[in-house]
Amino acid sequence: MPKYDEIDWTKAECQDSYTDMFYSVEEERSADAYWHINAVRSLCGKCVLQKECLTYAFKHEQYGVWGGLTSQERKSFSEPEKYPQQRQRALNDLIPLGITLDQLKECYEHSGHVRSMANKPSHD
Repeated sequence: MPKYDEIDWTKAECQDSYTDMFYSVEEERSADAYWHINAVRSLCGKCVLQKECLTYAFKHEQYGVWGGLTSQERKSFSEPEKYPQQRQRALNDLIPLGITLDQLKECYEHSGHVRSMANKPSHD
């Protein structure tokens, strides 16, 4: 599992982006919220650091969009029964960007979570 300073963030697709956009999308309750989340995801889908970013976030970040997932979507991997809609939304939005369920599971497991998602029921 990477630590923050072990990742070369200068290669990140979002490097020159306004940082708040990765956090403010979680606070939005407007009709545009879904559009804004997908705009952020589109950066993550093109990023060479997507896996490292998401793996880092599974372990260390409680808030914001990291590696293409919101905080609730990340929680849906440890608690799929609690966040089924967020999990399904993430899968529906990330697969067209080339990010698969297997890749998400790999990031989750490499983040140091003891319980493997392979043994958890999935509502995919």
